[in-house]
Amino acid sequence: MRPPSLHSCVIAILAAAFSGALAPAAAVERISVATGGGQGNSQSRFAAISGNGRYVVFTSDATNLVANDTNAAADIFLRDRTLGTTTRISNQFNGSQSDAVSYEANISGDGMRVVFASHGHLMPNSGYQNCYLLDRTTNTLQILDLLPNGQPATTCNSASIDHAGTRVALVSGDALEAGDVNHTDIYVRNLLAGTTTRVSRATGGGFSNASSSNARISGDGSRVIFASNASNLVSGDSNAENDIFLAASNNGVPITRVNIGPGNTQAGAPAGTGLIGALNADGSLLAFSSSAVSLPDWGEFADETLYLRIPSLDQTIALSIPEGNLPREGFNYEPDFDYSGRWVTFASSDRLYVGAEAGGVYVIDVVEGLITQVSTGGNSGNVHQPRLSADGTGIVWHSYSTTQVPGDTNGTWDVFYAANPLWVETPIFVDGFDG
Repeated sequence: MRPPSLHSCVIAILAAAFSGALAPAAAVERISVATGGGQGNSQSRFAAISGNGRYVVFTSDATNLVANDTNAAADIFLRDRTLGTTTRISNQFNGSQSDAVSYEANISGDGMRVVFASHGHLMPNSGYQNCYLLDRTTNTLQILDLLPNGQPATTCNSASIDHAGTRVALVSGDALEAGDVNHTDIYVRNLLAGTTTRVSRATGGGFSNASSSNARISGDGSRVIFASNASNLVSGDSNAENDIFLAASNNGVPITRVNIGPGNTQAGAPAGTGLIGALNADGSLLAFSSSAVSLPDWGEFADETLYLRIPSLDQTIALSIPEGNLPREGFNYEPDFDYSGRWVTFASSDRLYVGAEAGGVYVIDVVEGLITQVSTGGNSGNVHQPRLSADGTGIVWHSYSTTQVPGDTNGTWDVFYAANPLWVETPIFVDGFDG
């Protein structure tokens, strides 16, 4: 039997109010450990996961995840879940350790290309704060934020790489495009063509009138989602709030605003926690959190509601509505999709169905209309930034909880992994949704 359409299933989610956990919780695995399995002696956070879940990159202050870590700075580490190895990868081009902090790692689908930001002088001509690409196949390092004259810039962050590892979205306060004289902007670096394109453009192609942040590129590299306080990226932006926007990597289509209701209804509040939006491979499905009264199914006591935005249907649908009479008074935030958009994960401080713990990492199957909790220990562990593998099989996040896995006694943030309990091997086409 043909699976029901995305639209009808999402509506069914609302009608059924998430009628309970429909899959058993998966076993949780701690990622932020040394090769021998020893726990870190300081905090580990902000993970990203490769396409099939084998590789996880994360930031850590721990000094005992690898030998000879003496730089007294946060580093980027790569955990190979198949081999059980942990490797430090934010090193200088000659292999020596960085002389300053590195952070915000992202990884390509095959796990062989990693992008991150660093204050370290990782190349002979490094600036104050650059975005780097490490190619693990060739063991080469390059600076991504280059000025028009080819020299490194100085203020890059939020690098995000597509599934194929050929395009990177990033944020820079420097003018990476000739003639750019305005605020911090979003750029896309085409690694094959060696070009850099500014995508945070005002209507008509001009300069934005405020800064942009939090770039995330789609799996196919065609779209970029980001946050901005600019009021001239789209027409009719008069809410004076930080909004979430969707742009084409090549500026081939106009920018659209994401955190809106049907009929282009503006949000009367800034985008939710961290100003983080999410998108599937081609940007046909979007997610964001908001406390705006003007958006559908607003909750008077809800701190933030998680929304699914389907631009082709002009639908904005609240996903984080608790079952039955459970209180709706918490935060639902930091969403992420798999490549297809069938599954969306997010962090929550709510209890969304009877039997769930109070807060944690959830995952939703928007095709089957199912929801389940992935993490353990509830939100007392302050779960953050869940990320789905492109194939939908696995989820990573970081948490302060000591109950995610046995033997967690380090008393600090760790990175965790669990298999997606709702995953099924069913082909889903990115552009095959019907309403």
